[in-house]
Amino acid sequence: MFKSMFSKLLTGYLIIFVLTVAAFSAAMSFIYQGFVFSEKEKALALGGQEVRRQIVAFKQGEISREELETSMDSVGYVMDSRIYALELNKDSLQQQMQMTEDNLSVSSNLIPDLGKIMEGTKVFRKREYSQDLDSYVVFYGMPWELDGEIKGAILQYSPVEKIRSGILDMYYQIWMLAAAVTVFSVVVIYLFSAKTSKSLRAMEKAAAQLASGEPVADIQAFDSRDEIGRLVTAFNTMKQRLVQIETMRRDFIAGISHELRTPLTSILGFVQGIQDGLVPKSEIPGVLKIIQDETRRMISLTGEILDLVKLESGTSELYLERFRIFEALAFIIGSLHVNEKKPGLTVEMICPEDLIIRADADRFRQIMLNLLSNAIKYTDAPGQVMVEVERLERGAKISVADTGCGIEADELPFVFERFYRTDKSRHSSTGGAGLGLNLAKALVEQHGGAIGIESEAGVGTRIWFTLPDQEDQASDKV
Repeated sequence: MFKSMFSKLLTGYLIIFVLTVAAFSAAMSFIYQGFVFSEKEKALALGGQEVRRQIVAFKQGEISREELETSMDSVGYVMDSRIYALELNKDSLQQQMQMTEDNLSVSSNLIPDLGKIMEGTKVFRKREYSQDLDSYVVFYGMPWELDGEIKGAILQYSPVEKIRSGILDMYYQIWMLAAAVTVFSVVVIYLFSAKTSKSLRAMEKAAAQLASGEPVADIQAFDSRDEIGRLVTAFNTMKQRLVQIETMRRDFIAGISHELRTPLTSILGFVQGIQDGLVPKSEIPGVLKIIQDETRRMISLTGEILDLVKLESGTSELYLERFRIFEALAFIIGSLHVNEKKPGLTVEMICPEDLIIRADADRFRQIMLNLLSNAIKYTDAPGQVMVEVERLERGAKISVADTGCGIEADELPFVFERFYRTDKSRHSSTGGAGLGLNLAKALVEQHGGAIGIESEAGVGTRIWFTLPDQEDQASDKV
């Protein structure tokens, strides 16, 4: 019954509301009942005071007995009560009270009540049975005095049925109102619970669809400002990210398959040709050189893929050390042997010789090799590649500019994406696997830097990146 969030919310809200309304209604009923009896006590007290004045006036000879009885009847009519005025003697109180009880036959509590009244105490009972009236009554007793001395008691008996009837009428109105509010609230709580759980049910359904690989539209939240709304927003963000990851995964697999299939097919073809004797012996050294180059390209590709996987999984570590950028760049540029590979192509460098930075020297070399290799590859001789280093307040900004073919403006936003190449034929002679810039970007960001590109087709390309000077650590391993 309570398996769904909707049923739990609905039941929980209803239980809380019903208990609250019931407690409130019961409290109101109890308070109203107390108020009614309190007002009745005050009214009977006023009636008793009026009777006491009339008794004193009678004792002083100001009015006759008939006038006293008429006055008492009038007060009793107004108070809806039967009134007895008793004259008692404290010395013979027990005997007189017994005679009074036999004459009135009103209550078994009369003797102790008269004892309290003769001691000056007022007595009020909300409910007691009157034998004389043969019904339940409200009892009020008070003493009357003459010349400062208690001479007797004034007793009032008022039927409780009318009071109870009024109280029951009020109870009925209170509980009917509570029932109406409950019915209205049940509808509101039902709609609210349905709205609240709708987003959760939608997320449950969407999660199942995502798990099965089906496309899922964004979920609309009932209120984007509350916790469930923020959860829905987070779910939509996660869903979009999962879609992006799935797209990247498919592209990654497609790119890897293409990049590995091409050299493997070439290698297999040449090996079979050699085995079948289709390749002349004089051409075998050249074929083996091609096989060697393709093998090295696959090793380089798998190395780049492994580096990217480590970076994305957070297992790649930086080994920080202080080094002079000028010396590091001079070594990297010299290791490329540009003059041998492309005579007429020059690589120049502008860098402060005293600029020292704390970073991972191997990662820096990997970044620069990727950028310089691209610049050299896409720049024909005669041409120029310029490496320029600027000193920053904390760190350095390095740029690599070439006078090559440049990149079209509509392709610039994608050059740092994995497996993206401006050459759609993806021939090995015109570029690598399309991982170099993506890896360079990941390595720069691992250092906490930023990377960007500026290019114009037919003019050249400039790629820059910043390398913050890392804080000194207790260990060089980060």
